[in-house]
Amino acid sequence: MQADLVLTNGRIYTVDTRHLWVEAVAMRDGKILAVGKNDEMLALAGPETEQMDVGGRLVLPGFTDAHIHFLQVAIRRQQVSLFGLRDFDDVLARVETAVRQAEPGQWVLGWGWDENLWDVQPIAVHLDRVAPDNPVALARMDMHTWWVNSAALTIANVRRETADPPESAIERDAQGNPTGILREWNALALVERHIPKPDEATLLQWMQATIGEMHRYGITGVHDQRVENEGPQSFRLWQALRRQNDLNLRVHMHIAADFLPEAAVVGMQPGFGDDRLWLGHVKAFADGTMGSRTAFMLEPFTGEPQNTGISVTSVEELWQLAVQAGQSGFPLSVHAIGDRAVREVLDVFQEHLSTPGAANVQLPHRIEHVQLLHPDDVAKLNDARIVASMQPVHLITDWATADKVWGERARLTYAFRSLLDNGAILAFGSDAPVAPYDPMLGIYAAVSRQDMDGKPDGGWYANEKMNMAEVIYAYTMGPAMVSGKQAVQGSITPGKWADLIVLSQDLFEVEPEAIPDTQVDVTVFASDVVYRRSG
Repeated sequence: MQADLVLTNGRIYTVDTRHLWVEAVAMRDGKILAVGKNDEMLALAGPETEQMDVGGRLVLPGFTDAHIHFLQVAIRRQQVSLFGLRDFDDVLARVETAVRQAEPGQWVLGWGWDENLWDVQPIAVHLDRVAPDNPVALARMDMHTWWVNSAALTIANVRRETADPPESAIERDAQGNPTGILREWNALALVERHIPKPDEATLLQWMQATIGEMHRYGITGVHDQRVENEGPQSFRLWQALRRQNDLNLRVHMHIAADFLPEAAVVGMQPGFGDDRLWLGHVKAFADGTMGSRTAFMLEPFTGEPQNTGISVTSVEELWQLAVQAGQSGFPLSVHAIGDRAVREVLDVFQEHLSTPGAANVQLPHRIEHVQLLHPDDVAKLNDARIVASMQPVHLITDWATADKVWGERARLTYAFRSLLDNGAILAFGSDAPVAPYDPMLGIYAAVSRQDMDGKPDGGWYANEKMNMAEVIYAYTMGPAMVSGKQAVQGSITPGKWADLIVLSQDLFEVEPEAIPDTQVDVTVFASDVVYRRSG
């Protein structure tokens, strides 16, 4: 049988224990045909076979980002990026530049700011200085908080008399007037509904371009999370790309909990779709975020004795959702940041798994983020039917804030080693656009537990570090397992999808500080080369 593509002279890490390291791989019709020695694979080549000598470089399965908000990534790429800006004046200067380029009255949108990097706490007045007339809405890096100017508040009719929406907050000054900071979805919606939306033809173009960017970073699969209420639009756009044969990505697509009844009525079940787009989990939220001080906590935030965060979905509501989802065969994917939120979600999952209805659910439940654990709860994720879906890239920006707001409790923040040692399955992603989607940053964070300046020395709670093999597994087989695709995805194994990458450096050999400099030289998707790095 003639191969379509053969890679030779590689240091190929298959993530398959039966043949962990090989030097060549052959592919045909979108799947791995065989792995082994150079001469064995070359024997499968014919006159039309593309042959690629990778010169001893490291070859891995394509990465799957197990937690991404894909449409939001595509949209945010068009907006003002404030990610990583440590100088508050630089933030305002970047917004001012966008305002000057905008039409009168046009909305100026941005994302990625983090007040923990500044000496100033943002309020509307700051934006009013550079945008007195144009409405401005800037999403915090976690997307759970927006910073808006007075023009935006006026358009949204958010005033002193406006009550806080359920499970959300409008931040106010001493006189009760809105400051320009809105926390959690229902508050954001007060402004969001007034922002003009791009048409779907434009969004399709943006998504196509973003898929190309995924390939540049070695990402061949995503688990598309739901955020706000864009789920139906995302599903339409994914299907349009698939019909056009432009979907060169494996997409495990969640549905928002709000739409579970509609999915159940028409008999939809997880896995419905094909080899590039299928239904995944039902997505829900248990709490807010650490940076916004809305994570749901067992004990108050340090220095805020009255603040234990926000419970977005009560235990009772979460239990009912698990039962309803289970009746249709859907597992849950629940955002949980604070230790109380994680505990409550774990308790609901464990109770649900012991009910007769759990037999309908073939995929594991998953907790998104699992940012802070109480010591009593670490061992509760050792059931293969509960997966820890985590984003190590957040550690780069979060470790100092976690120390500040959680104190000694922070020792079990991003507790990778503790979870692994207790038998948990980890599935890694980025949470983009909340954080960069470059997997090398997440790999660096997981093995070093340091920020980009190499702080803190030796790593933050260094006992929680992972080794390289474990991290690669969490970016490949972990996501495949939680999506039920372990038989066809996640390793370079004959019969599985031929999605793999060639790297510029050997991650097993370089020092941790060199990991972020690693480039993807080649990305193969379904046995087709979809990306080659120039030079």
